[in-house]
Amino acid sequence: MNRVKIVAEIGCNHNGSFIKAKEMISAAKECGADAVKFQTFNSSKLVTNNAPKAEYQIANTNDNGSQLSMLKKLELSQDEYIELKKYAESIGIEMFSTAFDMDSIDFLYKYGQNIWKIPSGEITNLPYLRRISELKCKNKEIILSTGMSTIDEIMMATNILEKSENTKFTILHCNTDYPTKDEDVNLLALIDLKEKFSNWNIGLSDHSVGTLAATISIGLGAKFVEKHFTLNKDDIGPDHAASITPDELKKLCYEIRRAEIMLGTKEKHVTKSEYKNISVVRKSIVANRNIKKGEKFTEDNLTGKRPGTGISMIYWYELIGKYAEKDFEKDEFITHDGFTWENGNE
Repeated sequence: MNRVKIVAEIGCNHNGSFIKAKEMISAAKECGADAVKFQTFNSSKLVTNNAPKAEYQIANTNDNGSQLSMLKKLELSQDEYIELKKYAESIGIEMFSTAFDMDSIDFLYKYGQNIWKIPSGEITNLPYLRRISELKCKNKEIILSTGMSTIDEIMMATNILEKSENTKFTILHCNTDYPTKDEDVNLLALIDLKEKFSNWNIGLSDHSVGTLAATISIGLGAKFVEKHFTLNKDDIGPDHAASITPDELKKLCYEIRRAEIMLGTKEKHVTKSEYKNISVVRKSIVANRNIKKGEKFTEDNLTGKRPGTGISMIYWYELIGKYAEKDFEKDEFITHDGFTWENGNE
């Protein structure tokens, strides 16, 4: 069974602080995440001067100013990113970043990134998709988030991305509202994606409150789970309110690992732990009252009771109508040598 990849999405929840970013990497490692993910962008190349904020960004920042002013406060320098990546490697947790502009793609590629997470907002950005598709790197992975997308738009994107050679592909169900309301999570869309994009692994980029949706997704086939991560939900920033804390991330990692074990195999079978209970909880055919030798077995003088160490109830209808070969006391097991086909005869 392929292990589910759990990604703590730090994104820009470091609020532009190198120290906080480093602390978050360490916390994610301690919680059991497989990887941390950042967002790499040049604000002036990402949005226009007057680009408005999304409603959730206004609500979560208590400010209705421009996207540009917000994003400038959330940038890490390239040198800081490089140092953070070295730190992540030193403590044994994978780190990668989503690029939001062409220069950022080039920067991440230059420094050896092989995992390319495409955010929902870029799914219709054909030059961006083509650039990702054309990158040559060892152990390349492309992860496509599908928030706000129609099936036709997803198909258009996958057709471009699938031109990438020697690549592992993962498609993520996602809802781009922060936090996502329960009625909008729509986890069953994972099944639809799995059927329509059979060449891709499926996963979940989860913006709902808590850890329930991410855990449920494992049962629907998710092999990749991404969840926004913060040290403090009350911090000012666009994504903190839709993020989970270290305690919640630790719980999520624990629940996903349990879920992986619980899923087992598709085959219905008796487990080793069950065998010892079969004789305890199943029933055997026993005398419902005292039965005399030669008496005919009926549904009145026989019954089924635990334990299941005698003749199984599965033979009930074969035994009814046969004759007792000896006396039986109430609750005594009917034994194989205790009956015959005809009264008085073997």
